[in-house]
Amino acid sequence: MERNIQLDWQRLVREAIKRRKENRLSQKHLAAIAGVNHLGLIKFEKMQENIELKTAFSILRILGLLK
Repeated sequence: MERNIQLDWQRLVREAIKRRKENRLSQKHLAAIAGVNHLGLIKFEKMQENIELKTAFSILRILGLLK
């Protein structure tokens, strides 16, 4: 069975940034909590294509956007 799953990446990243700011977390602090390097978080927030999926998932989990 084939499923057509669509992901609005830009909207998801914008929501992540919004939640980070609402929780008054700096980029460095969020990176530390998520267990990713600061550069990885910057790439995520700039929506760069060469980010590792595990980095994105770690950030999204901390912000409550992924279980």
